[in-house]
Amino acid sequence: MATSSGPAAGGGLSSRELQIGWQYRAACKGPVSNLFFAPNHLERKEQRLAREAAAKAICRTCPVLTECREYALLVREPHGIWGGLNEYERRQLLARRAG
Repeated sequence: MATSSGPAAGGGLSSRELQIGWQYRAACKGPVSNLFFAPNHLERKEQRLAREAAAKAICRTCPVLTECREYALLVREPHGIWGGLNEYERRQLLARRAG
């Protein structure tokens, strides 16, 4: 499999590295996964900030934080907390990398 390179293509991680079951080692799998995405109902700002803070705290303990973040950046994931970053933070990071 060809490797991707450059900041927009995963920060130097190969396509293979981004596809090899890192998700199975993620700290967010299981019952806490609902913290990583907005609910289907209206969420107040305070609730969103608290939910995101709880999700990011889990990310900080995650053994695959880098793989998760780079995957989300590579596929331009539009929703949720991935690799410790929310949608806005990922867009900012991509803009800085393109810079």
